[in-house]
Amino acid sequence: MIALVFTSCIAEDKKEEDSIVYNTPESLEKFLYKIYKKHSKITYMEPVGVTVEGRTIWGLIISDRPLESETEPRIRLTGSIHGDENITTEILIHLIDYITNNYDNKYIKTLVNTRQLFVIPMINPDGVANNTRYNLNNVDLNRNFSVEWTPHNLHGGYPFSEPESKALRDYSLFTIFHLSLTFHSGAVIVNMPFDYASMKNDNIIPLEYFLVKHLAKIYTTTGSFLESEGLLVSENIDMGTINGGDWYIINGSLQDWSYKDTGCIDLTVEITKRNPLTIKGIKKIFRNNIKSILAYIDSAGMGVYGKITDENNNPVFASISIEEGDIITHSDDYGCYHRILLPGQYTLLYMAEGFKDYAAIVFINEESSRIEKNVIMEKN
Repeated sequence: MIALVFTSCIAEDKKEEDSIVYNTPESLEKFLYKIYKKHSKITYMEPVGVTVEGRTIWGLIISDRPLESETEPRIRLTGSIHGDENITTEILIHLIDYITNNYDNKYIKTLVNTRQLFVIPMINPDGVANNTRYNLNNVDLNRNFSVEWTPHNLHGGYPFSEPESKALRDYSLFTIFHLSLTFHSGAVIVNMPFDYASMKNDNIIPLEYFLVKHLAKIYTTTGSFLESEGLLVSENIDMGTINGGDWYIINGSLQDWSYKDTGCIDLTVEITKRNPLTIKGIKKIFRNNIKSILAYIDSAGMGVYGKITDENNNPVFASISIEEGDIITHSDDYGCYHRILLPGQYTLLYMAEGFKDYAAIVFINEESSRIEKNVIMEKN
């Protein structure tokens, strides 16, 4: 791993002991634009949507070909879905700064050149601007997604009633993400799907729980995350990970929707109990998480990838799943797909409207961990 560097996100005349002035929606936009102009070959700044109060939700793509569709895994990283959890935006600002300024490093360059990163540092800019957990309609956005949504005055009138959650939904369905991290503050723990039910009490977990758990432990056991101050203590915790519903039940969360409705494994990463007061505090939290984040991004590469076309080489929009699994991902408009899998043998199922179902047995070994499988589908 390389030495940590910080340039754009902290003023050079500031000392570590100085109080932190957290980024506003306006300063974040300026920062992202500065990064985009400085590193235009590997970044692209684009709007994700618009908030209740008319602010733009900005995202930054980081990849060697940021505007091209490829068979590379796509990773979504989000912060400040709760507007008063400012540290989550800062961590992603530091991450953007770190990756773009270290692109010449072999490890970082490999990640950037073989992954597509989509960083959304501030999902709830209205909440940030008004220093509130909620959006301007007084809705908790992490209760406004559709999986197991329940009526409540803080949950919105219906799933995706809020422009911010709707924007993230539409952006995610269009982009097709494979792996995701949603950053929070309030505790220190990696929270796994599902939030809406308990494994311990209800015996409800993802069918591909071993894959989810493997990825979560990559995050917690890489670097110094487990040394973070305030690590949650509970009989239900395993090496810094917990099943969401075994911690506490919530309905309509982003991570449950991501898994069940988009086939994206999304972990909720709680990085600190509270927003730090100094620059030094932010740097410490970043150091406790940077190796974990990079290792998690790296892990997205394992599995099967390729293109799905018809007999005339036209791209096919298809679903991709495995027997006895519950993660259903899709190919994009160009037929490109990626399916994260642990080493082993699998029967992959490809399904598309107007085409005959296609099944293929693939074997992923420990050494390569990633294989190519192109598929030609036959019309009905």
